[in-house]
Amino acid sequence: MSNHPNFDRTQAALDAIRQGDYAPGIDLWADDIQMENGPGAGPWHHARSKDDLLLMLMEFGGALGGTFHQDGRCIYADDRVAICLIRETGTAPGGDQFDNLAVYTFRARSDGQVDRIWTVDLDAEHCEAFWEKNPGTPSKDFS
Repeated sequence: MSNHPNFDRTQAALDAIRQGDYAPGIDLWADDIQMENGPGAGPWHHARSKDDLLLMLMEFGGALGGTFHQDGRCIYADDRVAICLIRETGTAPGGDQFDNLAVYTFRARSDGQVDRIWTVDLDAEHCEAFWEKNPGTPSKDFS
């Protein structure tokens, strides 16, 4: 049995991200993409465009001193959604460890572009405690 094409596209993007190359993932995003994050994202909760999401990702990575890393696996995909488990790690400048397993749901339009992302943090309590000790400073309101 072969995988759905969106499964293969999503896993290929996740494999690239694991190596630090976000370009294949960004290429999947629609210009009007929206992202709703759980507590793992600290104060970076809601992006309302591709530009917002890029800014959010850069600022989030900066809050972790450039150590943010994602290791993901697509577990399901069809014409409309891809569902992934993504382990997210990093280290705050003060040495505190960030470690979260998140469920990401990507909604795809009929042209294959992702127009919506939702995250659910399985390590929500750890994330909340991490951001309480290491408050992020977004450049704009991402609530």
